[in-house]
Amino acid sequence: MGKPEFKDGKSIIIDYAKRKLELPEYTWNHIIKERKRSYFERFFDKVVQTLREPTQVRESTQEKNIVIYQRFFDDFYISDTVLGQAYIEVVVNWKTTRIRTAYQSRKKRQKGKLL
Repeated sequence: MGKPEFKDGKSIIIDYAKRKLELPEYTWNHIIKERKRSYFERFFDKVVQTLREPTQVRESTQEKNIVIYQRFFDDFYISDTVLGQAYIEVVVNWKTTRIRTAYQSRKKRQKGKLL
């Protein structure tokens, strides 16, 4: 699953609790183009793995219905020669079941109530 497959402008991903989460095509384009994270285009499989097998799931303390899925990877290649370790964090609105964004970080950025 190297790249998302969009049907009717969205891709459906099943999370660890069998929830159907929607990744709109415009959101994926925002993740990989608007925020200078073009390298993320190669890591769609890690986004899916984060949703299916999260290390932690946290409820946002700032926004209602927002949940952050987190997973640590020790094989996150920023370029063909640079290996890094990173947390992938995927932000989801559980009420609408839409994925809002995804990003990587060297340490966990999001805090909140552990679910």
